[in-house]
Amino acid sequence: MEKIGLLLDSTSLTRDDLKEYGFIKYVQLKVQVDQETFDESQLSSAEMETYIEEGKKFLTSQPAPTEFLDAYNEFHKEGYTHVIAVVLSHKLSGTYQSALIAKSMCECDMQIDVHSPNSASFGLALGAKQLAEAIKSNLGYEALTERYHSIFQDPLIAFTLGDLTHLFHGGRLNRIQAFIGKILRIKPVIEMVDGKLELVEKKRKNIDCLEHFTNQIKGYVQKYKKVYLDIINLNMEDWGQKLLDYVTENYKNIEIHLTNFVSPVFYSHLGNKGFGIAIVAE
Repeated sequence: MEKIGLLLDSTSLTRDDLKEYGFIKYVQLKVQVDQETFDESQLSSAEMETYIEEGKKFLTSQPAPTEFLDAYNEFHKEGYTHVIAVVLSHKLSGTYQSALIAKSMCECDMQIDVHSPNSASFGLALGAKQLAEAIKSNLGYEALTERYHSIFQDPLIAFTLGDLTHLFHGGRLNRIQAFIGKILRIKPVIEMVDGKLELVEKKRKNIDCLEHFTNQIKGYVQKYKKVYLDIINLNMEDWGQKLLDYVTENYKNIEIHLTNFVSPVFYSHLGNKGFGIAIVAE
């Protein structure tokens, strides 16, 4: 009889309802705050908020292959026959490569499949929730793999930031662009494009960003039968609420989740103020 485990990376530790599934394990990315290094799960959102406000310097790093190998071996010891590992985009991190190396090192008699969709963090968690429900309902492994490809066939992450500083430090804006953007109060729209975070639009007002997001939601509703939506707000509750009001007023067939924090790795790169959406659909 199949016993299926789900392995995720720690950037998807953004929703409490995933904690109820005993068959999920996590492998940790690392965040260096000044000279001290932490697993992501060791840092709370409140701590990250404080570090950002204090102007701390951050570095992030992927898990070592041995950490994935330890997780695979734990699943095997617990009697699992299959493990599906789903980690953030390989164009953002070497986490996927670490997972593959560990798979090649694993000597246990257990099927392991490693996937890296064009998603990360709260977007990855959104799809993982659907996979977890499928495992809970005793869906077979072959069908579960098909479900993975269906869920993550066309994922979306799109958001705006309240501060351009972290885009500048991350290399997505040069110093002049960051200065002009700050003076003109430009609102950047960041999207996951082919597995990478890209600056795709520059809006003048938050309402323009809101319209951009609602148009994207409308497009998914028109294209797919089932849409799963995560509304993310980081210290921009009013705009998160406006997004929620729009969806609940206009669509009845969207499953909605609300998120008000991101993983420490994404706090490090994006800051602590913004709002936006993640979508998976089938």
